[in-house]
Amino acid sequence: MNNILDQLARNTGLLPDELATAILAGDMPPVEEIVVALIIGCMDAHAVIVGDPESSWNEKRLARMALAVAFLAAMAVAERVGSGNDSGCVTCMDEAPIELR
Repeated sequence: MNNILDQLARNTGLLPDELATAILAGDMPPVEEIVVALIIGCMDAHAVIVGDPESSWNEKRLARMALAVAFLAAMAVAERVGSGNDSGCVTCMDEAPIELR
């Protein structure tokens, strides 16, 4: 998980500078903050594509689909975080917890 977050912070430009800097420094921000930043970026991209008269219907459909996936992911994270798992870990079914640091 840390490798994924490291790559997200380094290479995508999807996170605000303060979140990316914190991740790269090893000071893990709350997962909720990362999810909100990703949703804001997805909403921004959706608005740009939908508002562009030169965008094709296919581009608009893809932007809408990406926005839906972002919100579904956010709902999944919110459910896991709010499920009483106060250990700071994100768990996947019966797998061992993955420590987010």
